[in-house]
This record gives sequence, structure tokens and C-alpha cells, in this order.
Amino acid sequence: MKETAKIEPLNIKTAVAVGYFDGIHLGHRMILKTAEEYAERMGLHSAVFTFDMTAKRISGKGSGDLISAQLKKKLIADLGIDYYVCPAFESICDLSGKEFVDRILSAKCLNAAVVVCGTDFRFGKNRECGVRELAKLCGPYGIQVFPQDPVTLDGEKVSSTRIKTALQKGNIQLVNRLLGYNYSVMGTVINGNHKANELGFPTANIRFPEGCVLPQKGVYISDTDIDGFRFRGITNIGTRPTLTDDTETVVETHLIDFDEDLYGFDITVELLKYIRPEQKFSTVDELVETVKMNIETARTLVFRDVRNDKNK
Repeated sequence: MKETAKIEPLNIKTAVAVGYFDGIHLGHRMILKTAEEYAERMGLHSAVFTFDMTAKRISGKGSGDLISAQLKKKLIADLGIDYYVCPAFESICDLSGKEFVDRILSAKCLNAAVVVCGTDFRFGKNRECGVRELAKLCGPYGIQVFPQDPVTLDGEKVSSTRIKTALQKGNIQLVNRLLGYNYSVMGTVINGNHKANELGFPTANIRFPEGCVLPQKGVYISDTDIDGFRFRGITNIGTRPTLTDDTETVVETHLIDFDEDLYGFDITVELLKYIRPEQKFSTVDELVETVKMNIETARTLVFRDVRNDKNK
């Protein structure tokens, strides 16, 4: 996938999926897949136009993303999109609806023949335009617009808001069904305080990405991807109150039957099941016994992999 943060002309005709795509959930995936289908059917290249809200989220002016910009880009690349155009939000937020079509969707940038979006797509300064205005503005440029109805699951619309609510309640299995893949956190393993290692439970620690919605703090059964290999483990998301007074939220993962040094490695931690809240234990021995029980639970449970679910 070719990617750029610049608004510059593409010299090929495209079928473009447009939206913020926070989470790349089932509804977003349907839009992206539809754009790919039009590209294949009409001899076009598939493209995504989205934007980077990182600066706005970190400044506290946004409600928080489901996943990091890094993971979002990876998931879109995994879907086989040809072009990924993702400028900073600040560079496009003042464009009117008409300017958005002229400067972004036309031959001046994306060279779109087809635009695919959700029926609730809004664009232009202060979200002034919807899909009806989009179709009207695209007409003179010969751009066809294909709005897509929301995807539903269990009789309710799949939305980022619904997923965020489930995530903050620790209902990670519902989150994974709504996403269509296992909720994941990517990061580089950092050097911790080694206290878990001294207790016999070495961990790989990564920082929770800034600007993202924090899951329910506590311990999860997890799978961790390391260079394409997957390892079962338990992951604590929180501040480790029994062992430290730090306030930074850390994603701390113990990989079962794994003892290699991972400092500096990029890993992806997938959350599978929430098993208990984070708590401050009265004694270290109590913590150790609880961790042992959590590890045995992780060893024995088998999960459906939603990424390969034929019903998704």
C-alpha cells in the first residue's frame, strides 16, 4: 500500500473510501471492501482518504480513538487497499464542502471516479455537508457516490460509540465481535522495573497509545504477535499498584512458557477475555498466587478467532 500525508495528484483513477474509520470495525470494513469491489469491477485503483487526529486527541480536545493511527494504517493495508492518503486533520478542517470535493476528490488529488462512504458521513467545515450534498457536488466532476447503510450486529448498529462503551466496561468479547478482529495494542517493548521478573513472571511492557480510549483496567487473557508468531499470555492494563507508585498506564504482558528478551521489539497484544479488575494486593504473596491462577485460566481457555469468523 502506498501512503502519503500530502494532498497531491494521483495519476491514476480511483475508487475511494472516505471517512475517519476510527477502529476499522465491521461497518468500516464493509465500506473499504465495497470500494475495493468497485475498483476491481471498473478497472480502478482502490484508495482510502482519512485524516490523522492524533494532535487533537492528545491535546484533550477529542473523545479518544479506539485504536492508534499506527494500527489503523496497518489494518487498512492488510485489507489490500492500494493508496492510503492521511493528512493531519488541521490541514483540511477549514475546507468547505465544495472545496473538499474540488481539492481532495477531484483530479487535483485523489482523481476519484467512485466515492464510497457511510450514510452518516459528514464533511466540510463544521461538518456542514452530508451524503446528499456530496452527490450533488461530485456530479460536475463525473464522480459517482455510493453511500453504504450501517452494519448491524445483534439487532443494533455497529458503531465506534458502541464499541467504546463495551471496551470501557471490559466486555472485550463483544468488542472483538463488533470489530471483526481482536482488539489490539501495538508498541515497542520498554525497559520496566523488573519487579515482575523477580517474582517469576517476566513481562513485556508497552505504553498505552496517547489519545486512545482506555479499556477497563485489569487483567485480560491475551495473544501477543511477535514477528508473526503468536503466544498466549495474560495482560494487565493499568498502573501496577501493588508493585509501584507510578501513574502511567502500561500494557504489561506475561507470555506463558516464553523467556526470551524482547526489549526493543515491536509487538501487538490482542485482548481476548477480561478476567479481573486491577487491584492493590495486601501482600506480594497474594499477588503471586492470583497471577498463577490467572495463568492457568489462560492456559485452558480456547477462543474463537474472530479474524477468521465466516459470519463476520
